[in-house]
Amino acid sequence: MLKVRALAAALLAAALAVGVSGCTFLGGEVLPRQYDPSDGLSADVGDLDIRNALLIEGEEGRANLLLSVINQSADDQPLAVQYESTSPDAQNGRVTVDLSIPARSTVTFGWQDTEQLVLEGIDTQAGALFPVYFVSGETEGVERQLPVLDTTLAEYSDLAPSPSPTPTPTPTPEPIPTPVAGTVPEGTDQNPDGTEPGDAVDSGTE
Repeated sequence: MLKVRALAAALLAAALAVGVSGCTFLGGEVLPRQYDPSDGLSADVGDLDIRNALLIEGEEGRANLLLSVINQSADDQPLAVQYESTSPDAQNGRVTVDLSIPARSTVTFGWQDTEQLVLEGIDTQAGALFPVYFVSGETEGVERQLPVLDTTLAEYSDLAPSPSPTPTPTPTPEPIPTPVAGTVPEGTDQNPDGTEPGDAVDSGTE
């Protein structure tokens, strides 16, 4: 009986080993796997790795783009973020935000005290997906349907997009008053009270 149990245990261990190796290896090589540890999505663009990209909805038509960009190369790398927009800054209905990612660095946007990338004039809402296109230099870009969240969850409660800047009012110049014609008749050098121009007027008091 003990031999039967030992044989069964050995067969089970062998089956588990084959199952695990079958999920992990193919032809002796480890299969690559892109892992998104949070609510966002990832993408690889040229020499850049984009991680955990998502949007936090704010006031109507605005959202804060959260993401981290990893540049493992020895050179600074450009990154263009493009999206459809009704903003006055849009060109043919699309806005492009140009960034530069320093060499051998990880740059995070939208979290806590980091710089925000606020998407303006977008048509989306919390619970939806919004397409954002990433491209670096001459390499082929990629589009990701990023999840749109709001500030309901505690970890996103203070990540709403910064308020729109208040326009500075342009001062209206006041017109210079038009000089009023004098009351001295033309051709005379006297004021209406009989005094000469420039004379002191006696008030009658000492």
